[in-house]
Amino acid sequence: MHNDFLLTSRQDSFAILSQRLVKPLKTSALVAIALYAIGRLARMEHDKLLLGRDPAVSFEADIQFALDAVTAVCANLTRLMTDKGFRIGVLESLLHEAALTWCFAACLAALATSGVLCVLIWGYRHRSLNRTYFNVLDLLLSAGTVCVLAGYFCLMNFEAEIFDIRAVLQPVKGEILSESMQGRPGASRKMENRVYLLQRLLANPSNLAEHMTNRPWFRPDAEGDQEGPRAQIFALAVLLVALATGTTFVIDRLALSCRKDDNGVLSRLGRTISIIVIASQVFMFATLYGKLGRSLVFPVITLRLDTPESPPTHPVFLLAEDVRQLTIYDRLNFFQIRHVPKTRIVSIDTLFQETPFRNRSHELGELTPGETAGMRNAQVSNL
Repeated sequence: MHNDFLLTSRQDSFAILSQRLVKPLKTSALVAIALYAIGRLARMEHDKLLLGRDPAVSFEADIQFALDAVTAVCANLTRLMTDKGFRIGVLESLLHEAALTWCFAACLAALATSGVLCVLIWGYRHRSLNRTYFNVLDLLLSAGTVCVLAGYFCLMNFEAEIFDIRAVLQPVKGEILSESMQGRPGASRKMENRVYLLQRLLANPSNLAEHMTNRPWFRPDAEGDQEGPRAQIFALAVLLVALATGTTFVIDRLALSCRKDDNGVLSRLGRTISIIVIASQVFMFATLYGKLGRSLVFPVITLRLDTPESPPTHPVFLLAEDVRQLTIYDRLNFFQIRHVPKTRIVSIDTLFQETPFRNRSHELGELTPGETAGMRNAQVSNL
């Protein structure tokens, strides 16, 4: 009997230990899956933004994107606490983005409603309660739920707009490019004529591709550097994602407290809504990081192709590199993305770092691509 008792006790202890280990293991697995999903989706959105296609599968690159996303969030939070100019920029971004403004207002209204609910629940915990009290609680709870839903849908509206942006490095329609390239005179290879033609193409809205965005952060003729505004929008969006998710959780907890008789139904409903909100925001956070949170500054390079005696090419942006080829962005050759095999490359000269979304000109309405600062002659070469 004593041995049976010891055996039963050990089995119970093992069962309790197993139950305690299962929960952290499940949580760790979910966190790992979420991080990998963020990295994979962010990398997909980044390539869609620049190249208009999905990237090749690479586990290491996906993990690196996930770690970069976490690092970017921590860096933005640090800047919010220490950099006054960055805080002002985030506030200005909030005032300029209608969807984010309404999301912020709706979440604040939901939190205010939650505060009133907490005061009523705490203040009347020792008093006799009547039907009017519960009607007021139900009314406040309904108002808070409506505010949370409104804030969530405003946030999703902004995120969906960012999700739809793609191929921003090629802002001119393909048929317009073909038309411009056909029968051009030899003088069009000269830098001043080429920039003039680029300016004309961008000045006509009918030339722009259908998937292009009106957002200033991804315009190749944008005035000034767009890295800072893009980082501020990303920081603001991340804060609102956290605010909307946290507000949803608070309303769910208060609903369980106010409607104790319906705890089973409300608990299942609240869990389902929480899963939907968290999963959608993990997905959309990856979109925001891949398109807004990453720095879009690339090396500007020149290449010697085929023979050491060949002259260097005009400056191009180096977007990506693998064992087989370079992916370059040739803005001066009418916004073309090219893939140059490494077997053709004799040497690579790195000139400086630059963003394709910047207009170096100080004259209104004039486009001066940043990479022209690295021109060694006045002509655009044929790659």
